[in-house]
Amino acid sequence: SIGISTGRPQTLVVDLTGKFLSDSREVRIVTNFKTYWDKIAVDTSEQMALKKVELRQSQAALSERGFSEEIKFGEMIAANYDKVLNDGRWKYFSGSFTKLGDVGPLLENIDDVFVISKTGDELTLSFDALPDPSRGNKYTFLLYADGYSKEMDINSGSPDAVFPLPFKAMKKYPYSTDEQYPMTEEKRKIYDIYSTRTVKGILPRLETALLRVHIDFWLWNTFDIRPPLAKPICQIL
Repeated sequence: SIGISTGRPQTLVVDLTGKFLSDSREVRIVTNFKTYWDKIAVDTSEQMALKKVELRQSQAALSERGFSEEIKFGEMIAANYDKVLNDGRWKYFSGSFTKLGDVGPLLENIDDVFVISKTGDELTLSFDALPDPSRGNKYTFLLYADGYSKEMDINSGSPDAVFPLPFKAMKKYPYSTDEQYPMTEEKRKIYDIYSTRTVKGILPRLETALLRVHIDFWLWNTFDIRPPLAKPICQIL
């Protein structure tokens, strides 16, 4: 696996050392969704001595920003960060989200404690400046991020609420009853402090909506009437 392109311009680096089974150097990339590749480059140079410097964020702030304007290039959609829209075009989960402001302590370690952000939120990170590189050298910055992205697609796992929270050791998501989030007293105290932004989703819980659909279908077919409960069907499709 070469990883997955997550819907925004990025570079994927793949080490092909020892991967070829013959003298052929043909490579095929197979995906199960439409992907636009605008450049493929090959590097056959010798390894260089690199100096790695790890920077910890000096500040981390969560804010409600809005949505970047969408720009279409044929079938491809890109985001114009400089133009913000606040028209509420995207639905959002019900549940407890991280409060706005300083969230630095939540990002110190990879420990199954998260900044829980909703659609339209922005997480801004600041780092202390490095000294100028020596002559003939330059910096390449890589952001190491560890987290999860959750969709509201009706075919995805628990698509209508923040919970259950994911965790590193889970076998799948949503996880079965034989697994549970590794909640500790320390984690609970952290979430009690930070997860105080309660949001009520604009759509009913999936179980409730499906129950309404079932009632609508049963009444419609049993009594040959069309109750007003038919309306939520359009909301969940």
